[in-house]
Amino acid sequence: MEFIKLDNAGDGEKYININWALMNQCNYECSYCHPDLNSGSIKALEYDVLVSFINRVFDYCESLGRKPYFELGGGEVTLLRWFKELVWDIHNRGGLVSIISNASKSLNWWRENVPALHGVYLSYHSEYVDDDKFVDVAKILADSPTTNLTVNVMMNPQRFEQCVSFANRLKNEVVCEISMQPLYHGFGHGGLTKRYEYTDIQDEIMKKFRGHSVNKNIPKPRGLVSVEMPNGEFIERSSFDLLVEQEINFVGWSCNAGIENIVITFKGDIYRAWCMQDGPIGTVFDKDFDFPIEPTLCKTKICQCGADICSTKIKNPISRHIENNIIMKTG
Repeated sequence: MEFIKLDNAGDGEKYININWALMNQCNYECSYCHPDLNSGSIKALEYDVLVSFINRVFDYCESLGRKPYFELGGGEVTLLRWFKELVWDIHNRGGLVSIISNASKSLNWWRENVPALHGVYLSYHSEYVDDDKFVDVAKILADSPTTNLTVNVMMNPQRFEQCVSFANRLKNEVVCEISMQPLYHGFGHGGLTKRYEYTDIQDEIMKKFRGHSVNKNIPKPRGLVSVEMPNGEFIERSSFDLLVEQEINFVGWSCNAGIENIVITFKGDIYRAWCMQDGPIGTVFDKDFDFPIEPTLCKTKICQCGADICSTKIKNPISRHIENNIIMKTG
Protein backbone atom coordinates (compact mmCIF):
# COMPACT_ATOMS: atom_id res chain seq x y z
CA MET A 1 0.00 0.00 0.00
CA GLU A 2 1.44 3.37 -1.03
CA PHE A 3 0.72 6.26 1.32
CA ILE A 4 2.26 9.66 2.09
CA LYS A 5 1.23 10.44 5.66
CA LEU A 6 0.27 8.57 8.80
CA ASP A 7 -1.54 10.25 11.70
CA ASN A 8 -2.35 8.88 15.14
CA ALA A 9 -6.13 8.44 14.88
CA GLY A 10 -8.76 7.71 17.51
CA ASP A 11 -8.26 9.96 20.55
CA GLY A 12 -4.51 10.28 20.06
CA GLU A 13 -4.43 14.08 20.00
CA LYS A 14 -5.80 14.20 23.54
CA TYR A 15 -2.99 12.15 25.09
CA ILE A 16 0.77 11.90 25.49
CA ASN A 17 1.93 8.28 25.35
CA ILE A 18 4.55 6.96 27.78
CA ASN A 19 5.63 3.42 26.94
CA TRP A 20 7.62 2.22 29.96
CA ALA A 21 9.55 -1.04 30.40
CA LEU A 22 9.48 -1.25 34.18
CA MET A 23 11.50 -4.39 34.83
CA ASN A 24 13.17 -7.31 33.03
CA GLN A 25 12.09 -10.15 35.28
CA CYS A 26 9.63 -12.69 33.93
CA ASN A 27 8.28 -16.05 35.01
CA TYR A 28 8.59 -17.28 31.40
CA GLU A 29 11.77 -17.85 29.36
CA CYS A 30 10.44 -18.08 25.81
CA SER A 31 12.92 -19.23 23.18
CA TYR A 32 12.30 -16.16 20.98
CA CYS A 33 12.67 -13.66 23.83
CA HIS A 34 16.12 -12.25 24.61
CA PRO A 35 17.35 -12.58 28.23
CA ASP A 36 17.34 -8.78 28.38
CA LEU A 37 13.56 -9.09 28.78
CA ASN A 38 13.31 -11.93 31.28
CA SER A 39 16.55 -12.53 33.19
CA GLY A 40 15.95 -10.12 36.08
CA SER A 41 19.49 -8.81 35.58
CA ILE A 42 18.44 -5.16 36.05
CA LYS A 43 17.08 -3.99 39.38
CA ALA A 44 13.72 -2.26 39.06
CA LEU A 45 13.68 1.46 39.78
CA GLU A 46 12.69 2.59 43.25
CA TYR A 47 9.02 3.41 43.61
CA ASP A 48 9.63 7.01 44.62
CA VAL A 49 11.71 7.56 41.45
CA LEU A 50 8.80 6.37 39.32
CA VAL A 51 6.27 8.52 41.14
CA SER A 52 8.50 11.59 40.89
CA PHE A 53 8.77 11.25 37.12
CA ILE A 54 5.07 10.45 36.77
CA ASN A 55 4.34 13.73 38.59
CA ARG A 56 6.41 15.59 35.99
CA VAL A 57 4.54 13.84 33.19
CA PHE A 58 1.20 14.89 34.65
CA ASP A 59 2.42 18.48 34.95
CA TYR A 60 3.67 18.50 31.35
CA CYS A 61 0.45 17.03 29.98
CA GLU A 62 -1.60 19.56 31.94
CA SER A 63 0.42 22.39 30.37
CA LEU A 64 -0.61 21.09 26.93
CA GLY A 65 -4.22 20.44 27.85
CA ARG A 66 -3.69 16.71 27.40
CA LYS A 67 -3.69 13.62 29.59
CA PRO A 68 -1.00 10.98 30.08
CA TYR A 69 -1.47 7.49 28.71
CA PHE A 70 0.94 5.01 30.28
CA GLU A 71 1.67 1.67 28.64
CA LEU A 72 3.55 -0.45 31.17
CA GLY A 73 5.45 -3.58 30.23
CA GLY A 74 8.44 -5.71 31.16
CA GLY A 75 9.28 -8.46 31.79
CA GLU A 76 6.09 -9.45 33.49
CA VAL A 77 5.07 -6.25 35.28
CA THR A 78 2.46 -7.87 37.49
CA LEU A 79 5.31 -9.50 39.44
CA LEU A 80 6.33 -6.12 40.89
CA ARG A 81 5.23 -5.93 44.54
CA TRP A 82 4.10 -2.31 44.20
CA PHE A 83 2.60 -2.59 40.73
CA LYS A 84 -1.01 -2.55 41.91
CA GLU A 85 -0.35 0.61 43.92
CA LEU A 86 1.23 2.31 40.89
CA VAL A 87 -1.64 1.46 38.57
CA TRP A 88 -4.29 2.73 40.97
CA ASP A 89 -2.34 5.92 41.66
CA ILE A 90 -2.26 6.82 37.96
CA HIS A 91 -5.91 5.85 37.52
CA ASN A 92 -7.10 7.88 40.50
CA ARG A 93 -5.31 10.97 39.15
CA GLY A 94 -7.14 10.77 35.82
CA GLY A 95 -4.41 9.18 33.74
CA LEU A 96 -4.92 6.06 31.63
CA VAL A 97 -3.00 2.83 32.15
CA SER A 98 -2.55 -0.10 29.80
CA ILE A 99 -0.35 -3.05 30.62
CA ILE A 100 1.32 -5.87 28.72
CA SER A 101 1.03 -9.20 30.52
CA ASN A 102 1.22 -12.95 29.99
CA ALA A 103 -1.97 -13.42 32.08
CA SER A 104 -0.24 -15.59 34.67
CA LYS A 105 -1.52 -13.68 37.72
CA SER A 106 -4.43 -15.20 39.63
CA LEU A 107 -8.01 -14.64 38.54
CA ASN A 108 -8.64 -12.79 41.79
CA TRP A 109 -5.81 -10.36 40.99
CA TRP A 110 -7.40 -9.55 37.64
CA ARG A 111 -10.88 -9.16 39.14
CA GLU A 112 -9.54 -6.81 41.81
CA ASN A 113 -7.53 -4.56 39.49
CA VAL A 114 -9.39 -4.53 36.18
CA PRO A 115 -11.31 -1.31 37.14
CA ALA A 116 -8.00 0.60 37.10
CA LEU A 117 -6.86 -0.78 33.76
CA HIS A 118 -7.92 1.14 30.69
CA GLY A 119 -6.28 -1.43 28.45
CA VAL A 120 -4.60 -4.82 28.63
CA TYR A 121 -2.45 -6.46 25.98
CA LEU A 122 -2.30 -10.14 26.78
CA SER A 123 0.55 -12.04 25.13
CA TYR A 124 -0.02 -15.72 24.39
CA HIS A 125 3.28 -17.60 24.70
CA SER A 126 2.79 -21.14 23.47
CA GLU A 127 5.77 -22.68 25.27
CA TYR A 128 4.51 -21.90 28.79
CA VAL A 129 0.87 -20.86 28.80
CA ASP A 130 -2.08 -22.58 30.48
CA ASP A 131 -4.71 -22.21 27.75
CA ASP A 132 -7.74 -22.57 30.02
CA LYS A 133 -6.41 -20.07 32.57
CA PHE A 134 -5.55 -17.63 29.77
CA VAL A 135 -9.11 -17.80 28.41
CA ASP A 136 -10.55 -17.22 31.90
CA VAL A 137 -8.43 -14.08 32.34
CA ALA A 138 -9.45 -12.86 28.88
CA LYS A 139 -13.12 -13.26 29.79
CA ILE A 140 -12.71 -11.14 32.94
CA LEU A 141 -11.09 -8.35 30.91
CA ALA A 142 -13.48 -8.59 27.98
CA ASP A 143 -16.45 -8.29 30.35
CA SER A 144 -15.15 -5.04 31.83
CA PRO A 145 -16.96 -2.06 30.24
CA THR A 146 -13.99 0.24 30.95
CA THR A 147 -11.14 -1.95 29.69
CA ASN A 148 -9.88 -2.49 26.16
CA LEU A 149 -8.53 -6.00 25.61
CA THR A 150 -6.15 -7.03 22.85
CA VAL A 151 -4.63 -10.50 22.68
CA ASN A 152 -1.39 -10.90 20.78
CA VAL A 153 -0.77 -14.52 19.87
CA MET A 154 3.00 -14.74 19.51
CA MET A 155 3.34 -16.86 16.38
CA ASN A 156 6.19 -19.20 17.20
CA PRO A 157 7.04 -20.92 13.88
CA GLN A 158 7.88 -24.12 15.78
CA ARG A 159 4.37 -24.19 17.32
CA PHE A 160 2.45 -22.46 14.58
CA GLU A 161 -0.50 -24.88 14.50
CA GLN A 162 -0.88 -24.67 18.28
CA CYS A 163 -0.98 -20.89 18.04
CA VAL A 164 -3.56 -20.93 15.24
CA SER A 165 -5.72 -23.40 17.14
CA PHE A 166 -5.69 -21.25 20.26
CA ALA A 167 -6.44 -18.05 18.33
CA ASN A 168 -9.52 -19.70 16.82
CA ARG A 169 -10.62 -21.03 20.20
CA LEU A 170 -10.26 -17.59 21.77
CA LYS A 171 -12.23 -15.97 18.96
CA ASN A 172 -15.06 -18.45 19.55
CA GLU A 173 -15.15 -17.93 23.33
CA VAL A 174 -14.19 -14.28 23.95
CA VAL A 175 -15.26 -11.08 22.22
CA CYS A 176 -11.99 -9.15 21.97
CA GLU A 177 -9.38 -7.94 19.54
CA ILE A 178 -6.94 -10.71 18.59
CA SER A 179 -3.85 -10.54 16.44
CA MET A 180 -1.44 -13.18 15.21
CA GLN A 181 1.85 -11.47 15.95
CA PRO A 182 4.80 -12.37 13.70
CA LEU A 183 8.11 -12.69 15.55
CA TYR A 184 11.31 -10.79 14.83
CA HIS A 185 14.92 -11.67 15.52
CA GLY A 186 16.51 -9.26 17.98
CA PHE A 187 13.31 -8.82 19.99
CA GLY A 188 14.21 -7.39 23.39
CA HIS A 189 17.82 -6.61 22.53
CA GLY A 190 17.78 -3.01 21.34
CA GLY A 191 17.12 -3.64 17.67
CA LEU A 192 15.22 -5.89 15.29
CA THR A 193 16.97 -7.45 12.33
CA LYS A 194 14.46 -9.55 10.37
CA ARG A 195 11.30 -11.58 10.71
CA TYR A 196 11.36 -15.23 11.61
CA GLU A 197 10.89 -17.49 8.62
CA TYR A 198 7.25 -18.25 7.78
CA THR A 199 5.88 -20.16 4.81
CA ASP A 200 3.67 -18.34 2.33
CA ILE A 201 0.67 -20.21 3.72
CA GLN A 202 1.52 -19.23 7.29
CA ASP A 203 2.01 -15.65 6.23
CA GLU A 204 -1.42 -15.56 4.60
CA ILE A 205 -3.04 -17.04 7.71
CA MET A 206 -1.56 -14.27 9.86
CA LYS A 207 -2.56 -11.54 7.41
CA LYS A 208 -6.17 -12.69 7.11
CA PHE A 209 -6.91 -13.51 10.74
CA ARG A 210 -8.73 -10.91 12.80
CA GLY A 211 -10.48 -11.05 16.13
CA HIS A 212 -13.63 -9.13 16.96
CA SER A 213 -14.17 -5.45 16.40
CA VAL A 214 -15.03 -4.08 19.84
CA ASN A 215 -16.27 -0.60 20.73
CA LYS A 216 -16.76 -0.01 24.45
CA ASN A 217 -17.21 3.74 24.04
CA ILE A 218 -14.04 4.54 25.97
CA PRO A 219 -10.99 6.52 24.77
CA LYS A 220 -8.72 4.99 22.14
CA PRO A 221 -5.46 6.88 22.72
CA ARG A 222 -3.20 4.56 20.71
CA GLY A 223 -3.47 1.78 18.16
CA LEU A 224 -5.39 3.42 15.31
CA VAL A 225 -3.81 5.35 12.45
CA SER A 226 -5.22 7.55 9.70
CA VAL A 227 -3.38 6.82 6.46
CA GLU A 228 -3.36 9.49 3.74
CA MET A 229 -3.09 8.17 0.19
CA PRO A 230 -1.43 10.10 -2.68
CA ASN A 231 -4.89 10.90 -4.11
CA GLY A 232 -5.95 12.62 -0.88
CA GLU A 233 -8.06 9.71 0.37
CA PHE A 234 -7.86 8.82 4.08
CA ILE A 235 -8.10 5.25 5.35
CA GLU A 236 -8.24 4.24 9.02
CA ARG A 237 -6.07 1.26 9.88
CA SER A 238 -4.71 -0.34 13.02
CA SER A 239 -1.01 -0.41 13.82
CA PHE A 240 -1.27 -4.20 13.64
CA ASP A 241 -2.57 -4.00 10.06
CA LEU A 242 0.58 -2.17 9.02
CA LEU A 243 2.78 -4.56 10.98
CA VAL A 244 1.37 -7.78 9.57
CA GLU A 245 1.33 -6.34 6.05
CA GLN A 246 4.97 -5.26 6.55
CA GLU A 247 4.22 -1.59 5.81
CA ILE A 248 6.61 -0.47 8.54
CA ASN A 249 9.66 0.93 6.76
CA PHE A 250 9.61 4.72 7.17
CA VAL A 251 13.25 5.49 6.42
CA GLY A 252 13.55 9.12 5.36
CA TRP A 253 10.14 10.10 6.72
CA SER A 254 9.60 12.89 9.26
CA CYS A 255 8.48 11.24 12.53
CA ASN A 256 6.87 12.75 15.63
CA ALA A 257 8.18 10.08 17.99
CA GLY A 258 9.31 11.94 21.07
CA ILE A 259 6.70 14.65 20.59
CA GLU A 260 3.59 12.49 20.87
CA ASN A 261 5.21 9.66 22.79
CA ILE A 262 8.35 8.61 24.62
CA VAL A 263 9.71 5.25 25.73
CA ILE A 264 11.55 4.46 28.95
CA THR A 265 13.96 1.56 29.45
CA PHE A 266 14.46 -0.68 32.47
CA LYS A 267 17.28 1.57 33.70
CA GLY A 268 15.25 4.76 33.30
CA ASP A 269 16.77 6.03 30.06
CA ILE A 270 14.32 7.95 27.87
CA TYR A 271 14.20 7.64 24.07
CA ARG A 272 11.89 8.95 21.39
CA ALA A 273 10.91 5.40 20.37
CA TRP A 274 11.95 1.77 20.74
CA CYS A 275 14.14 1.97 17.64
CA MET A 276 16.36 4.06 19.95
CA GLN A 277 17.73 6.03 17.04
CA ASP A 278 19.37 9.37 17.93
CA GLY A 279 20.31 8.03 21.37
CA PRO A 280 18.72 8.83 24.75
CA ILE A 281 17.04 12.19 25.23
CA GLY A 282 17.12 12.09 29.02
CA THR A 283 16.47 9.92 32.07
CA VAL A 284 13.73 9.69 34.66
CA PHE A 285 16.24 11.06 37.15
CA ASP A 286 16.50 14.39 35.28
CA LYS A 287 14.55 17.06 37.13
CA ASP A 288 14.61 19.34 34.09
CA PHE A 289 13.70 16.82 31.39
CA ASP A 290 11.83 18.36 28.46
CA PHE A 291 9.95 16.53 25.73
CA PRO A 292 11.30 17.16 22.20
CA ILE A 293 9.37 19.71 20.15
CA GLU A 294 10.81 18.95 16.70
CA PRO A 295 10.30 15.75 14.66
CA THR A 296 13.17 13.44 13.79
CA LEU A 297 14.17 11.89 10.46
CA CYS A 298 13.53 8.15 10.48
CA LYS A 299 16.58 5.95 9.96
CA THR A 300 15.01 2.64 11.00
CA LYS A 301 13.89 -0.04 8.54
CA ILE A 302 11.61 -1.89 10.97
CA CYS A 303 9.12 0.10 13.08
CA GLN A 304 7.74 -2.80 15.07
CA CYS A 305 6.23 -1.39 18.27
CA GLY A 306 2.56 -0.44 17.96
CA ALA A 307 3.03 2.73 20.01
CA ASP A 308 5.85 3.88 17.72
CA ILE A 309 3.98 3.05 14.51
CA CYS A 310 1.17 5.38 15.58
CA SER A 311 3.41 8.45 15.81
CA THR A 312 2.64 10.95 13.05
CA LYS A 313 4.85 10.33 10.01
CA ILE A 314 5.14 12.37 6.80
CA LYS A 315 6.85 11.05 3.71
CA ASN A 316 9.55 13.34 2.36
CA PRO A 317 9.89 13.69 -1.42
CA ILE A 318 13.50 12.53 -1.14
CA SER A 319 12.74 9.51 1.07
CA ARG A 320 13.98 7.00 -1.50
CA HIS A 321 17.24 8.88 -1.93
CA ILE A 322 17.67 9.01 1.84
CA GLU A 323 16.94 5.29 2.19
CA ASN A 324 19.56 4.44 -0.41
CA ASN A 325 22.28 6.60 1.11
CA ILE A 326 21.71 6.76 4.85
CA ILE A 327 23.44 4.46 7.34
CA MET A 328 20.38 2.60 8.58
CA LYS A 329 19.85 1.05 11.97
CA THR A 330 17.62 -2.02 12.11
CA GLY A 331 15.73 -1.25 15.33
